[in-house]
Amino acid sequence: MNPAHVLITGAGGFIGQQLVRHQLEHGRRVRALDCNAEALARLGRENELEMMVGDVADLKVQREAVAGVDLVFHLASAHLETGLSEAAYWRVNVEAVKTLLEESQKTGVRRFIHVSSCGVHGEVENPPGNEESPFRPDIVYERTKLAGERAVLDFHRCDRFPVVVVRPVWVYGPGCQRTARLFRAIANRKFLMIGSGRNLRGAVYITDFLDALECCGTREGIEGEVFIITHDEFVTVGQIVEEIARLVEVPRLRWRIPVWLAFGGAAVIELLARGVGRSPPISRRSLKFFTNDAAFTSAKAARMLDFKPAVPLRTGLELTYRRWLESIGAS
Repeated sequence: MNPAHVLITGAGGFIGQQLVRHQLEHGRRVRALDCNAEALARLGRENELEMMVGDVADLKVQREAVAGVDLVFHLASAHLETGLSEAAYWRVNVEAVKTLLEESQKTGVRRFIHVSSCGVHGEVENPPGNEESPFRPDIVYERTKLAGERAVLDFHRCDRFPVVVVRPVWVYGPGCQRTARLFRAIANRKFLMIGSGRNLRGAVYITDFLDALECCGTREGIEGEVFIITHDEFVTVGQIVEEIARLVEVPRLRWRIPVWLAFGGAAVIELLARGVGRSPPISRRSLKFFTNDAAFTSAKAARMLDFKPAVPLRTGLELTYRRWLESIGAS
């Protein structure tokens, strides 16, 4: 299929902003939906771009958002907001998905791309994992993302509505605030390794992930499929940290915090931050990056989408580092 008009929910986020530009470059009209007006404003002004501020879980907003579009990229979710109630996660990550699917079907959307997360698998016992690996979600974000993608697949089975589910690993690159914080902490020698650093991670550079989404939006005969998107290069967290330390030219980091102590401290920090209505600098969810084995294979995407990631981690981190230096005005 060759869509002419696309909707991108969560368009103000890191991936969303990059996807908006990517779709405009492909000559499509884009409707960008996000609840954050400031984030949308960073997209600039383009003739084929329509910006829409609203709550993705609001039925009226959904009806306006899907009107006249061929393809939906559904990225919006309750994600890193530790102060949200569990009910809020279910409202955004599950209930809103169901109604958005219904409204998309009513208006004649030709395909619905649901961006989930490899986090639904939790800890991978025998890396690398794949689309059939057991589900082990143990925090509300992971549980609700799993429930959301199940709602998408159930809707497809019942009504044959054309959907594709995408589970990315860690998506990084210029503009990713989580990656920037990691660079900043290591460069300022304020980073402490949690645990051994030997856990395996999957990663995919932003341009490779955008190419995968493009395949999911245009490739025929993939309705109802689930795809894990990653670079088939497994690295430890320790290797990621050492590579960043090399780029920012600081000595090898040797200080470590036991996992039990880090999780206990994060729980206290979350509680204190919630009491003053602020986002905590560290959370138990973010610590999972340093403790879980989360390496996967994208063999299915390679087979059915002809997905061939072009940017290995070392190159991706170098590209990210250059842009990070520009953003902070360094030379």
